[in-house]
Amino acid sequence: MTTTGMNFGIVRLVAFLLVLAASAGTFAQKPAVKAVEPQRRFILAVSEGAAGNVDAFEISTRYERFKQVIEKALGQPIALVAVRDIKVMRQSVETGAYALVISRQADTMAEAIRDYGYQPVVVSKESAYAFFIVLKDSPLKTIADVKGKRIVTPDRYAHMWRIANAMMRDANISMAKEQVRNMRDQTAIEWSIEKGFFDVGVVASYSGVGRNWEKKGGRVIARSREIPNTPLIASSKLSAVQVEKIRSALIALNSSESGAAILKQIGVIGGFKEASRAEFLDMLAWLGELEMAKQ
Repeated sequence: MTTTGMNFGIVRLVAFLLVLAASAGTFAQKPAVKAVEPQRRFILAVSEGAAGNVDAFEISTRYERFKQVIEKALGQPIALVAVRDIKVMRQSVETGAYALVISRQADTMAEAIRDYGYQPVVVSKESAYAFFIVLKDSPLKTIADVKGKRIVTPDRYAHMWRIANAMMRDANISMAKEQVRNMRDQTAIEWSIEKGFFDVGVVASYSGVGRNWEKKGGRVIARSREIPNTPLIASSKLSAVQVEKIRSALIALNSSESGAAILKQIGVIGGFKEASRAEFLDMLAWLGELEMAKQ
């Protein structure tokens, strides 16, 4: 073999070895690519408490378009979970299971902000109140008159119950010493008042009962201080940039016809505004600590 032939053979051998090494490197990288886990979906939890007598399916349907707005803002799909049991909600925010939560139960949201690293995103422009309601011809005029009367409230330790408890406390009335019964649904509270089983009832201003009680001829003898209504909060799983994208998208809903339709569907009157941490902490300070509420 000539020298030129030997050199050509060596060049071909080197080229072959380089191709083989590159192929081996490519094959070695493939398992690493397969080992990358797909991105886990954020969970949006929705709770309407006892203000509306609806099941999980109806809530999921009602909030589907709202969920889509958040998905578009984040640029990724999210999962929606309807939660009615307040104990489940409290346990889940404590563990950070939900990346996003929208709820009528503002006290639970406030505790999540204060204790579990959540941050407020938006809140309804329409403030919430607890109403003490009576029949038109009731002799009761103010909250001071409920002492010694038959009182019906939402579930013990529920949001509206806690507000009613604070209102009575401020009026020097101990709820623990009064004739108080609890009912899960506010429509049941309305019916019980109308049938005369109780003298006074406690309902949320944003519930169907609260919105229509005076229109139907009933009276409201006391209303609470302003309470954050339908807050949306976010866990530390979301970055500041992601939170701001969601906030901007939700505040903008009221500026379009399609967005206004979404707001109407979920019962948010007037749209959303930016929420502050202080308003939730102030509310908790007024309500007072109820350790049993977390059990």
